[in-house]
Amino acid sequence: MFAWFRAGLVAALFVIVTTPTQAAQKTFQDDALDDAAITLEADLKDEAGTVEKPVIKLKQEGDALIKGQDLEGAADVYVQIVTVAPDDAKAWRRLADIWLLIPPSDNDDGSTRFERARTAAYIAYQRATTPDEEAADLITLANAFGKREEWRSALNVLKLSLKLHDTPELRAQYDALREKYGFRVANFSVDSDAASPRACFQFSEALPKRTDFSPYVAVAGEDKPALSVDDQQICVEGLKHGETYGITLRAGLPSTVDEDLLKDAEFTIYVRDRSPSVRLSGKAYVLPKTGQEGIPLITVNTDTVKVTIYQIGDRSLLDNVLGYDFERNLQGYTLDEIADEKGEKVWTGELKVEKELNAEITTAFPVTEALPTMAPGVYLLAAQPGNVSSEDYGERTTQWFIVSDLGLTAFSGTDGIHAFVNSLATTAPLGDVELRLLARNNEVLAVKKTGADGTVTFEPGLARGEGGLSPAMLVASGDGGDYAFLNLKQSAFDLTDRGVAGSDVPQGLDAFVFTERGVYRTGETVHVTTLLRNAAGVAVPDVNLTVVTERPDGVEYRRSVVADQGLGGRSLDVPIISSAPTGTWRVAVYSDPKQPSIGEVSFLVEDYE
Repeated sequence: MFAWFRAGLVAALFVIVTTPTQAAQKTFQDDALDDAAITLEADLKDEAGTVEKPVIKLKQEGDALIKGQDLEGAADVYVQIVTVAPDDAKAWRRLADIWLLIPPSDNDDGSTRFERARTAAYIAYQRATTPDEEAADLITLANAFGKREEWRSALNVLKLSLKLHDTPELRAQYDALREKYGFRVANFSVDSDAASPRACFQFSEALPKRTDFSPYVAVAGEDKPALSVDDQQICVEGLKHGETYGITLRAGLPSTVDEDLLKDAEFTIYVRDRSPSVRLSGKAYVLPKTGQEGIPLITVNTDTVKVTIYQIGDRSLLDNVLGYDFERNLQGYTLDEIADEKGEKVWTGELKVEKELNAEITTAFPVTEALPTMAPGVYLLAAQPGNVSSEDYGERTTQWFIVSDLGLTAFSGTDGIHAFVNSLATTAPLGDVELRLLARNNEVLAVKKTGADGTVTFEPGLARGEGGLSPAMLVASGDGGDYAFLNLKQSAFDLTDRGVAGSDVPQGLDAFVFTERGVYRTGETVHVTTLLRNAAGVAVPDVNLTVVTERPDGVEYRRSVVADQGLGGRSLDVPIISSAPTGTWRVAVYSDPKQPSIGEVSFLVEDYE
């Protein structure tokens, strides 16, 4: 921690200017500190109460208290001074200096006082009238930032102070602070477990974009190392396992804070061999009944894989599929809980795999050989390298799966839930497949069988269930014990980022409202067209619609009742007066003005040449 405190604090005090002065726009501005300054002044005014003594007398008392080392008493006096003379920048700085000098105690760690000192120093800087005063205020502000360990802010204001008043002492203090807390290499890491290892260096500040860093990174024995840059990190790519590298980050490497790396940073890095591991090639939980060769396991530096398979039965399926753990890797104790409480352990053993140093080997685990007969429910395969000791709290590679030829799809609308069952092998629709619709509370809402077209429709009332009775899952049972399920609570395919989200399904009448263009000048006429349709998309004639036009400020501009002009269509001209406000205007259409609108459109009114 650094600290600056002027000897002039105990010297004769300057004459205070009590008349307000208009300070010029300052180089250093901070919105948060501007807000804090307003709050601090109000708080100090309340704390000071009624001040009866003149400022000169108060300064004399404060001077005496400082000499007597009564810093808390001196701070109380200076609170009164800045209350009656709020434009005295020197008094604000003196108050900040005193607050910074008061040592922490068992009952007060000083954090609130340091925060106040930072704000007081900022006020002093904003109200200073000379460059020398500004420089002194910035030094106090830097000291306050340092007390709060806000080193970047401290460096920034110290650098600004040096521009205003450069001294050898201050320059030495800045350089020492710059070396310790300025732009520097903060840490490094070696990603040895990746197929293509790399060494990454993390910096204390962000790195500039679109900058060629190759002149600043040297790798012994390589002319042009492969580099990648991301925010505060530079990575040397394309390293090899079992090799040692000498990497130098050269002085002058730039940052986004107008500071360069002060000196070369040299590193000797060894890239070890990859740790034994096993992982999955994907998270899809439905394995096709025909054509599949098992669950692919990708192994590294191990010749055996310990495999355990668990089964969760049909009646316990819902809570587990809708729970947090579904399709995630599980801890050892969670798997034990499944075996003891939620399901059962149905198979355990070892899988022999090929081993090639640091290479990824893919081996299919033969599910149908391990489990010739599969019961309804979901299965979990947990795997770990055979040469790694088991840990109860360690994460295991976990594949949730079912083996089925039943491909399920569901659509929900105002007319109910439409379910489709197709063969995963041939895509053909499958008839005579039993479908159970389960509620969130695990109650069976309905049971139906698919027709020859492979479809089933569940009534609209079932789709509108709420709470525990809301539809949550479809469970399918086919010939030969074939079994599949579909989670109705998970997010559907989200195509909104492709611009094809569409509109909400109408519950009754639906108005399609549009204008002939999107931008108008004042004085022009907007032509609004409305097409009225029902939920099936059929034109609705002979219905009067209320068309309300609103200005950008939400004030109603015009309200018109428009009759049907044929096949549910109608048009309305809305003249925009020359004095109309610019911005986004809104047109809303109502079949009943007391109910929500059934259609809307917006347009811009702008002044343009």
